[in-house]
Amino acid sequence: MELAPIVLFVYNRPALTLSTLQHLSKNREAKDSILYVYCDGPKESATPAQLQLVEQVREIVHSEQWCGKVVVMEALKNKGLATAVIDGVTEVIGKHGKVIVLEDDLTVSPFFLKYMNDGLNRYAHEEKVMSVHGYLYPLPIPSNYKADTFLVHDPGSLGWGTWSRAWSKFEPNTDKVIQQIKEKGLKSAFDFWGAYPFFRMLHQHKNGKVSSWAIRWRATAYLYDMLTLYPVKSLVRHDGNVASATHHFKEEDWLYTDIYQEPIAVEAIPVQNNLPMEKAFAKFLRSNAGMTIPAKIKNRLKKYWRKIIGHA
Repeated sequence: MELAPIVLFVYNRPALTLSTLQHLSKNREAKDSILYVYCDGPKESATPAQLQLVEQVREIVHSEQWCGKVVVMEALKNKGLATAVIDGVTEVIGKHGKVIVLEDDLTVSPFFLKYMNDGLNRYAHEEKVMSVHGYLYPLPIPSNYKADTFLVHDPGSLGWGTWSRAWSKFEPNTDKVIQQIKEKGLKSAFDFWGAYPFFRMLHQHKNGKVSSWAIRWRATAYLYDMLTLYPVKSLVRHDGNVASATHHFKEEDWLYTDIYQEPIAVEAIPVQNNLPMEKAFAKFLRSNAGMTIPAKIKNRLKKYWRKIIGHA
């Protein structure tokens, strides 16, 4: 069966881009895969140093034959990640019917492409499944769970793949998404029962405070009651929580995990939501993403003292 094309979105982080490409190229399937690289353009206010970083990234992309075929698109102006992802995924999936998506701050296992393609092939015609995800939070798997994969509603955004049948359900209009979630009474489940303010992020996106394609992709999963395949061991590591990152938000990267160095078997499992794992996701987010009461107090105190220091 034809391997899914890979789409990589890059911008102005040379070291991270190089790491992503080097690790991707170590996958056995890379030599037979098509890689589309979307290079975002510089912002209008870019300094000479920032322009140089954008150029360095493009030089790295062109420096080697990272996959069997490499197609590079270089934007003249800055689109921003949300627009770039939506446009790029839509374009490539329109040509191939399926896609594997990476960003420039993800390091992948040498078995990442095998898992992704196995998952995309197994669930290609399963309407209940909307995507395949390669990253897993650093959380424990119940000892009585024996399969290598499981299904939950959360589609994730750190190394993922999907098909045109699922991507066609993506709704870019945030007002419509918010209204539909309200009408269907999905807010609590969408927020992982209070573990993380995903619904608030929809409003923040609507009001221009954040720019996120992923929060609207998450909404697709809940509005259509669709599931995403996850591995029990992470095949992706998130390396992007650095000061230069657009969405850098805290010093400690609670998304960081080790990369599993063995194959993940994509075997037949019940096509249904694994509620215990979904609850484990919620517990992890509540404990690590600042939603516990002590964490909330700590974050508020940090903001308070930063404000005081800023006015000193």
